[in-house]
Amino acid sequence: MQPDTVAAADTAYYLEQFARLNSGFGSGFGSGLPGMEVAWFDDQRKKYLARFRKIGFPTQRDEDWRYTPLRLITGKNFNVVPAPRRDVAHEARDAARDVNVAAFKIPALDSHQIVFVDGHLHQKQSKMDMNKGISVRSLAEVLTHDPGLAEQYFGSVMKKNGHGFTALNGALNEDGVVIKTEPGAEIKKPIELIFLSQTDMAASMPRNLIIAGKGSKAQFIERYISNSAAHTLTNSTTEIIVEQRAEIDYYIIQTQSSRAYQVCGVWVKQAAGSRFSCRTITLGGGLVRNDLRVDLNGPGAHCDMLGVYSLSGKQHVDNHTTMVHQAENCTSNELYKGVLEQRSRAVFHGRIKVAPGAQKTDAHQANNTLLLSRDAEIDTKPQLEIYADDVKCSHGATIGQLNEDSLFYLRARGIDEADARALLTYAFANEVLHQIDIVPLRDALEKTLASQLIHEI
Repeated sequence: MQPDTVAAADTAYYLEQFARLNSGFGSGFGSGLPGMEVAWFDDQRKKYLARFRKIGFPTQRDEDWRYTPLRLITGKNFNVVPAPRRDVAHEARDAARDVNVAAFKIPALDSHQIVFVDGHLHQKQSKMDMNKGISVRSLAEVLTHDPGLAEQYFGSVMKKNGHGFTALNGALNEDGVVIKTEPGAEIKKPIELIFLSQTDMAASMPRNLIIAGKGSKAQFIERYISNSAAHTLTNSTTEIIVEQRAEIDYYIIQTQSSRAYQVCGVWVKQAAGSRFSCRTITLGGGLVRNDLRVDLNGPGAHCDMLGVYSLSGKQHVDNHTTMVHQAENCTSNELYKGVLEQRSRAVFHGRIKVAPGAQKTDAHQANNTLLLSRDAEIDTKPQLEIYADDVKCSHGATIGQLNEDSLFYLRARGIDEADARALLTYAFANEVLHQIDIVPLRDALEKTLASQLIHEI
């Protein structure tokens, strides 16, 4: 079978799923995809489906996917899990999806918790005891009871063209979360979104929307976990609107098993004087692709992009970031650090674009990676694209092994070689984790990272 024929066959499988789900065909398929009766959302679905039919999945012939082996995903037939029937009470729906999220709880973390299992809200496991100043609702609920809430926002941030996975999510998404903070609201507890994949060969397509009102403050933790025995695909899309002077701390935590695959897309639009901080922590997953694009559209906006990845075996992570300075006096800082062991592989493609008129831009980017094995590999491409003349911009990448002088220093003080290597590696990667402000989350991730590095080394 030729490559183009293979791509067409992969695409056809999901086109058939759309036809089944949208018609409610067969027992257990519920009553079709949410939003069928909402004209604007149904129109969006059909446009995304048409685009997916036209472009299909990306391949390694595409520049942005050259180093990522997509056949690990496209070569398998994942199935979107049908939504539970809408005419059944929440308790009955949840009972049919037995799950123990407590096993994945972060010790001592006090959070508002919204749980999705195989792409659908699990009401019983969620703790949505929200205070005034914030609205948190599932996408399916919004489309059923208040579709006008999201109409002006959906698709307004996301890059219009996107790639095949983005189009597939737009066509097949069944649930997600819609969050809106009121102007001036300060949400005391973090909002924790847990996406659990537990059914073998299941595909989850979460679509999320977050609107941070003017001057509001909130923290969000977006966690992806999985059943270690199941082969799963999570293809998520999140749009975030940060209005004037709003402050958002956002965490993407990926700790799925080596049998789980994920394509994660996050698009952010910032207004004047806003602050957005995103920390992407990848400590699991067989193949993970992260797309993160932030547009600083108002004067004085600031963004931090921080990431850490620790991989072993044949794990693969691909981080594609884009920081676009559209207005003057905006600042940004980007740092991604990685540790690769055995035959793992990473890709980093970071792009900073300074638009015409975006004077007084101050932007910095770095990607630093440790290779602990001769078979580990990193493909890194930091990139600047500048169309203004009064700017401060820098970018760079380092790839290397542990510092032998530091290793000798520790060994001279009675620390054996394995422990010395683990300590130095942990110190290198922990620079990013140390900047996490939510203490229980930081402690849990540091513990996970330490156990991985000690085991690997």
